Amino acid sequence: SSTGAMPSARQRASAGKKYGQPLYASAWLDDRTACVAGGGGKRSSGIPNRILIARVDDVDGLGEPESWTHTDEDAPQRLARHPGGKYVVCAFGGTLGVFATTRRTDASDDGVTTGVGAGASSSSSSSSGWTIEACHHELGLPARVHVTPDEREVKCAAFDASGARLALGLESGEVKILSWPSMDVEMELGAHEKGAVTDIAWSPDGTGLLTTSAENATTSNIGRGAAVWSLERGERVRTLFDESIVKSRARNVVFRGAAFAPSTNVAWTGLNLDGQGWVVKWDTKTWRVLGKSRMFRNEPISGFAVNAQGTLIAAGSSEGHVKVIDAIKFTPIKYIKGAHMIFVTTMAWNPRGNIILSGSADASGLATRINTRSWTLRLVLWFTVFVLLILGWTSVLLAFFPDPVTSALQDGDYARAAQAVADYFNEANAADDIDDVVSSAMPSLEDVTTDNAL
Repeated sequence: SSTGAMPSARQRASAGKKYGQPLYASAWLDDRTACVAGGGGKRSSGIPNRILIARVDDVDGLGEPESWTHTDEDAPQRLARHPGGKYVVCAFGGTLGVFATTRRTDASDDGVTTGVGAGASSSSSSSSGWTIEACHHELGLPARVHVTPDEREVKCAAFDASGARLALGLESGEVKILSWPSMDVEMELGAHEKGAVTDIAWSPDGTGLLTTSAENATTSNIGRGAAVWSLERGERVRTLFDESIVKSRARNVVFRGAAFAPSTNVAWTGLNLDGQGWVVKWDTKTWRVLGKSRMFRNEPISGFAVNAQGTLIAAGSSEGHVKVIDAIKFTPIKYIKGAHMIFVTTMAWNPRGNIILSGSADASGLATRINTRSWTLRLVLWFTVFVLLILGWTSVLLAFFPDPVTSALQDGDYARAAQAVADYFNEANAADDIDDVVSSAMPSLEDVTTDNAL
């Protein structure tokens, strides 16, 4: 790796940053600034509930929090960053809170600000960088937005590309669409019947959703697991099914993780088959399986993320390992054994798509840089050296060997050139043999001189 790169995988595996609270959610503010969130719930636990902002650098990875906001007795569970860049929506079980992030450059700031409402407060450890604070008043919202009357838990959330709609997946299996910024329920699409929604993803054109759920999707439970929803029709239009599940005879089949490619007819899901973690690639026109790759042999996937470019897939396991593969070819790129002490709870790619952020309930966060370009550069360099060597040897041959070799090389007929070189050496060896015979047959000058003297 190049100078100044992040530590090696083995070094990073023991260098995850500890934040003093279980981490359940993550998001990015820019390519080098991450949000992580979590906590211990009730104040009696003694573990704070906070949304933290931390920078990532090339040497130390994820750093100390430069700002944070306390969320009273509500432990953050999920984060969804608005495409406009300013707002972050946080799910607290069955309610939602809205926070504003600001990039501050005023060195005269005292470094401390106070959030509004819900007992939240915000702090910053430096006079520059990012700050975060509750902002429900400026949007005309309550401190906590109730999605359902009985506060059914929100398990996943995602904005569409325009930022006008927020999709939610609930513990009850329901899929809802909220309008932004009013946070009113715009559409209720239906529900997975037997399990919580584990992930939700918007189609590139914003007309559909892909969801995965905790339902057991074995062959005896066709119609469960992963679903495609149409916003135009306001309902589920397809349930995904992998025919290889029938052949595997798996008893526990749970989809975990969903993502669309940005510009091609491809989507991906995570899939746990009897404790093994897999990634499945789908054709979004037919929803047939295009390919499948095993990520973890002996543990299920607990975290899943595809970068915005659709080129890299990251998965975290129930044992705390992290693996990154090529999204198209499924070739392995990086494996970080023991990235976290226990199961991975959250994963997110930075906007550039070259750093994967992972978090765990062990209170650790880890930022892993993926240097895919370095291998391409090495191949180019090796190829350049190879070409230069060929050109160098060709120049030598042209300079020292006779016309037949030169003519063959100029014509690009390397077989004829090789034969000409062989003929040249054969002729040279034959000439040497003749010289040896002549030399042995003729008396030496010394012998002739001696005879004459006598």
